[in-house]
Amino acid sequence: MRNKKTNKGEKGYLKSQKKVTIIRTIVLFALSLAIFLTGLISTGQKENLLTIVAVLGCLPASRSAVNMIMTLRFHGISQEDFEKIRPHTGACAVLADLVFTSYEKNFEIHHMAFKGNSLIGYTANPDCNTKACEKHLHDLCVQNRLSDVDIKIFKELPKYVNRLDSMQGLPDYEVEEEGKAPVSKAELVCALMRAISL
Repeated sequence: MRNKKTNKGEKGYLKSQKKVTIIRTIVLFALSLAIFLTGLISTGQKENLLTIVAVLGCLPASRSAVNMIMTLRFHGISQEDFEKIRPHTGACAVLADLVFTSYEKNFEIHHMAFKGNSLIGYTANPDCNTKACEKHLHDLCVQNRLSDVDIKIFKELPKYVNRLDSMQGLPDYEVEEEGKAPVSKAELVCALMRAISL
């Protein structure tokens, strides 16, 4: 039986990305090494055309290594926290295992929910600067014409769960653009969060 692909914003995404980036990095470096060795064996010297190809092949391999290092630094939401949150999500649009990057900091957000105009998040990472994360996400929402979204990030799970419960009565909104069918605001916000996440 094949495993179902985990998409960005779903629980388990960071774990699956770790495996993907490790395998991709190993394959790319192995390919560059194989090309180099082929040139070395066939010509008997390292100064050949295949050496240049192998060196150029190290560029995507190095980029993949950087992505691998980034994903290895972060951990997804724990099963225990996820099970505590799940009964409280109700009609909210939810996301999990997100990592947002800014020029100064990285923000690991384990769970997010959106309803009405409220976007809330929970992080179990004690080093996460929640105020800087809120500002970063708000700025990106403003750039994407979603300036009325209220954003709050919690470090305490009980407070996050209580806020989830209080959001259940909020109305769902649609966004209308000229010449297009109305779109759920929750879909737009969640799509933006997935797009800007690592």
